[in-house]
Amino acid sequence: MTQPDSYADATRNLQRYLRQLSFSDARIPAPPVDGIFEEDTRRALTAFQQTQGLPETGVGDPETFEALFLAYRSSLAENAPPREIAVFPRSPKGYTLSSGNHGFSVVVLQFILRELERLYPELSAVEVNGVYDPTTESAVRLFQSRNALPESGRVDLLTWNALADRHNLLVGLFPVE
Repeated sequence: MTQPDSYADATRNLQRYLRQLSFSDARIPAPPVDGIFEEDTRRALTAFQQTQGLPETGVGDPETFEALFLAYRSSLAENAPPREIAVFPRSPKGYTLSSGNHGFSVVVLQFILRELERLYPELSAVEVNGVYDPTTESAVRLFQSRNALPESGRVDLLTWNALADRHNLLVGLFPVE
């Protein structure tokens, strides 16, 4: 059984950290992530050392590596996408929002319906009040009708996903396939 090459692994980590930092700091050139410490890696490391006020040696000494790791962790946190909130319950299987429900999920549903008013002007009557009332049910039926979904007036997973897709398309988060 072959042991992993710890020098190559350490170099790969160093390159990975530098590459992450290069995405948000144009002063740091993006090195390859190949586990080989050559000129591109040395140049990126020297640039990082310069940005940190460290001696510009191009060597991954302990002080440089510690600063690099801290900068890497900070960059990951600063550049990570926002965490998602699971609004529509995943269980029990077959869960639906329907007439008489109330709470945060209904508020989000009503908000999405109001946002979709730009696509479906008839949805303007929906009030964001957290109560799945007859107006909300009617708006859901209209949305289902316009999107070739079963017109139940209830929001099941299929309807929820269609609402989310239309909303995300509308606000430009990602294209719907």
